[in-house]
Amino acid sequence: MTPPWFVPLEERADATATLFVFPHAGGGPASLIDLTPKIPGAIEPWAVNLPGRQARLPETPRTDLRPLVDELAEDLAGRARAPQALFGYCSGAMLAYLVCRRLGELGRPPARLYVGSFAAPDVALLLRRLPTLPSEIFWEQIIELGGLPRELADRVALRPVLEPALRADFGLLAGYHHEPGPPMTTPITVLYGRDDHSLSRGSLLGWRRQSAHRLSMRELPATHWLVDDAPDELVAAIAEEI
Repeated sequence: MTPPWFVPLEERADATATLFVFPHAGGGPASLIDLTPKIPGAIEPWAVNLPGRQARLPETPRTDLRPLVDELAEDLAGRARAPQALFGYCSGAMLAYLVCRRLGELGRPPARLYVGSFAAPDVALLLRRLPTLPSEIFWEQIIELGGLPRELADRVALRPVLEPALRADFGLLAGYHHEPGPPMTTPITVLYGRDDHSLSRGSLLGWRRQSAHRLSMRELPATHWLVDDAPDELVAAIAEEI
């Protein structure tokens, strides 16, 4: 039996909205375990469940972006429960955005798209050589660029386990070439850290080109890693607009 593309972080029978979360590169559902209890009971949180990590560790990670987006979108489009919102965090923002756009094409646009700590897709700096680098240089680059939460970057013993999924996820980004399209009908909220020096305000404002609605910008007291630095403020911002 094929494992599900999305898994509930906590089942909530009385929830009136569903939030599907796309974690940072290499991340899986367990990376959101500390965030889940902070999410209000009216929102049922789910996480994307990609191959090559955690419960799906034995599986080969996906490296081809377009078919992956299609499969994830088709899974969500087949669900009856609404409204649904997507939250993409760091590199997960790109995958969430592409799934959101595909859902719109399928006639099932989400109620809202949240993107955290990531530049607009048409101006995002994509590290195209990173996934092909030798292991030692790969990790040097990841750490130098801040491409992993601090607690994971420092755990050297975990690197052989984390590396395949990390390479695959950065490979998905490296293979992305922006194709201009009409603004989506889904409103977008940009969540960013006031102390994140890796992103310019212009690169964040660029998300307004992707939606027909006015862009919502939410600054949080955090660095790049919103989930670690400001979980309460992050959840409050999402809950307020969902």
